Amino acid sequence: MSGKQNLTIMTKAELRNYVLQHREDEEALQLYLDKVHTDNPSSQIHSPEENVGDALARYLENQT
Repeated sequence: MSGKQNLTIMTKAELRNYVLQHREDEEALQLYLDKVHTDNPSSQIHSPEENVGDALARYLENQT
C-alpha cells in the first residue's frame, strides 16, 4: 500500500499533521480540506491576501 492510499484512511487530525509536515503535498492538502468541508459544509477557506478581520466580521454579522 502506498503512502498516498494511506492518506484516505487517516483521521482529520492525522491528515492535518501530515499536511503540516509535507506542505508540498497538494493532494494531501486537498484531502484534508475535503474532510474539513465534509464535517462542516458551511466552512469557508480564505486566501492569504484576504483580511481575516473582515472575514470574521462578515461571519459574525451572519450569526445574528
